[in-house]
Amino acid sequence: MSRVRTLFSTTATATVAVGSSAALLFGGLSAVAAADPAAPALPLPAAGFPGLPAIEQLSPVIQQAAADPAGATSLLAAAAAAFAGNSTAPTGSRQVADSVAQFVQSPPDAPAALPTEHVPTAGSAPGLMPHLPSGIDPAKSVGPVPQAAPVAPEALPEAVPAPPEMIEGPAAAAVAAQPAPADAAPPEAAAPGTEPVADTGYGPDAPPTQDFMYPSIGQNCLADGGNVIATALSVAGPATIPTPGPKPGQTAYVFTAVGTPGPAETQKLPLNVTWVNLTTGKSGSATLQPRTDINADGPTTLTAIVDTGSGSIMSTIFGQVSTKDHQCNFLPTIGSTVVP
Repeated sequence: MSRVRTLFSTTATATVAVGSSAALLFGGLSAVAAADPAAPALPLPAAGFPGLPAIEQLSPVIQQAAADPAGATSLLAAAAAAFAGNSTAPTGSRQVADSVAQFVQSPPDAPAALPTEHVPTAGSAPGLMPHLPSGIDPAKSVGPVPQAAPVAPEALPEAVPAPPEMIEGPAAAAVAAQPAPADAAPPEAAAPGTEPVADTGYGPDAPPTQDFMYPSIGQNCLADGGNVIATALSVAGPATIPTPGPKPGQTAYVFTAVGTPGPAETQKLPLNVTWVNLTTGKSGSATLQPRTDINADGPTTLTAIVDTGSGSIMSTIFGQVSTKDHQCNFLPTIGSTVVP
């Protein structure tokens, strides 16, 4: 009897403990903003997104590599090579995998500094004569063919007025009263340094933006339940956008859901970016925040500025976005960034 009583008492105690844990768990979650149940989204046309299978497979690999930065290069290279060698995969997916494999195995060298001004070729005279960039053979270059200036028509000889002594009557007095014509004043020369300069749009403040390899698709984002495309890009610091601008050694991420209204006041579920620096072995994650100061009325834009450090960065963005109309789930996208 004592053994049965002890067993019953132990079971009852465990039941109470489980019940208390469940009450604590659900009680703790009651204060967290709950997401609305996801509505069924329209199916995605597979033919229109040939790179999507590679993105969906490589995005979790980037997250896994961020958890183990020491083996990130070998892990990403193996996953990309395996997908690129799959003959049954769509051509667009194999191209995405090839791009990842090339970036991981032979990442481009980060520039020491961004160019701030044009450096003319040695021996040239800027502003006085045209010149070609260094390394360009003038014999193999093609430029605009000089056109001859239009020939102005010959001016007719000016009529010589008759001398006053040959004019009789009142007309002679009128001619004598006319003042002699003054010489025309020469046109004023432009002050030095005020000549108009063509705006090329590539000034020192132009940010070095780098687009992600594939757009993201958001399901159930429109008022009628339709899908939208989102663009993602990164900005290597130092840069001025997005404000306040990434500093040296930082990377800014910009995610824009095209065709959506402005962002909701509260993001019920996050949109995250996970990154790994293949050069230094540093990694991390961040949550993108809505920016009403960029597109208040839409499209919904979210940004994040993170301390990735200088080097070759592999990143993936995934999660959900809450707009004024809907809460929509975005499929992952991946991108590569070189930070000087």
